[in-house]
Amino acid sequence: DGPGRTNIEEDDAESTVQKMQYGSRNDAWAAMDDLFVELEYGRGAKDSSALSSGEELIALFDKVLGALDSYLSLAPVADVEEAGRRLGR
Repeated sequence: DGPGRTNIEEDDAESTVQKMQYGSRNDAWAAMDDLFVELEYGRGAKDSSALSSGEELIALFDKVLGALDSYLSLAPVADVEEAGRRLGR
């Protein structure tokens, strides 16, 4: 919420999309956190048998990419394109 914004608790198309965006953003953040925690743990592990397998790490990367794709699919196309231009893509 905020000045000039609709109440997020109202059921209209804009607030529904906003709720979906917030959920996707939070899923992406949590997935990235899981990946970073796992990588940090692996960096400090003394016993190689305690390390995640490559398949487990790939699954975490896939979870991050899926969450980011979901988030970006809800963003306005013009915003995503502008972000790509700013990154030189």
